Amino acid sequence: MQTLNPFVHDPNPEVIRLPLANLEKYAGWLSKGFAPNRVRASVKALGLEVAANGDVPSALEALDADIGGLGSGEVAALLRRALRDFRVAFQPDAR
Repeated sequence: MQTLNPFVHDPNPEVIRLPLANLEKYAGWLSKGFAPNRVRASVKALGLEVAANGDVPSALEALDADIGGLGSGEVAALLRRALRDFRVAFQPDAR
């Protein structure tokens, strides 16, 4: 009997490529420090989960929390928007 992974989602790779690339780009713009390093690590982990068709919802939650630790700022706002765009692309029914 085959067990099903509840986290497996088969999004269109073309649809999620741009939002993920934007997350990676904006995370690269962050300064050095503890909170920005956590965001960069979370973005990388999200990319790995997407590639492995793994637990993307947990990676999204972790990234959202890490972005929240940045406070306000232009790059943080861009990251929040890119994260929202990723969620819409990954789960179009969750608009």
